[in-house]
Amino acid sequence: MIAKLDLDAMENEWDTWCCLFSTDNVIEAHLVNGLLKQARITTKLQGEALSSSLGELPFANSAIKILVPAIKLPLGEEILVNYHQSKSNEDWQCQNCNEHNGAAFQSCWHCGSEYEQSK
Repeated sequence: MIAKLDLDAMENEWDTWCCLFSTDNVIEAHLVNGLLKQARITTKLQGEALSSSLGELPFANSAIKILVPAIKLPLGEEILVNYHQSKSNEDWQCQNCNEHNGAAFQSCWHCGSEYEQSK
């Protein structure tokens, strides 16, 4: 017996978009969106135009949401977990050039050395 592919079900998984991430921070939304695009995950940003009205609209209405195809949701969640785990809460000093870097920097802003190399 030959297995029959359910093409309709596969199309529905590509047509269905799920919210993977939501924030009111435009910079963080684009950072996460960039990580997803690096993994070749198609994304849609929803609510980005409303972010300028934060304070005038309730947060729930002005949040920026990143949507991904349902079939890519598990991979997107894995990337999001890695992103949250890699965020550091401490400033650090580059071992290469001794420059002080903020916690948000993953590489030295002065010489480009990676944060992992500087621990």
